[in-house]
Amino acid sequence: MKIRKRSVVFAVLILVIFTILPLYAPSMMPQEYLRAFSSQGFDLVGLLSKVAFIGLVMSILVLLKGFFEKTSAIYLALSIVSTVFWLLIVFFALGVGKMENLGLTVISSEAGGVLNTLIFDIRLFAYLAIVITGLKIVHSVLKFKEAKSKIAQVQPSQPFNIPTQDKPT
Repeated sequence: MKIRKRSVVFAVLILVIFTILPLYAPSMMPQEYLRAFSSQGFDLVGLLSKVAFIGLVMSILVLLKGFFEKTSAIYLALSIVSTVFWLLIVFFALGVGKMENLGLTVISSEAGGVLNTLIFDIRLFAYLAIVITGLKIVHSVLKFKEAKSKIAQVQPSQPFNIPTQDKPT
């Protein structure tokens, strides 16, 4: 079993950008910004922790895909899991950190005794993401079958040596 260097490089980049930086970012931000976010009911540190977890899982998936050949069933399974995980990331982004909202985001804040509510209804994009994910899974399966058929064409099949018995006449 060999690992592709490209997968290692991408896994490290994903780990640094989406895991290490989000975990390090709150310590670099002024405390006034963190207090301002929390006074508006927005948990920035919690959001960055979720982003760090997403980055860790994604880097592990990229690294694991590097261990297997594209004709392997495990590679296909990892590709499908990776595609579904990207769907969850889209839900995370559309819901501003809350996947369960599926694109319906409500942000409320109170200023001077007045409650301000902002509603983002972008569920259409969530539904489009579901359709695109289904199509990408079908595409992955078709690419897997194509790679398998190319391997079968390159490697000629061994002719069977079936002993024949002559019938006495």
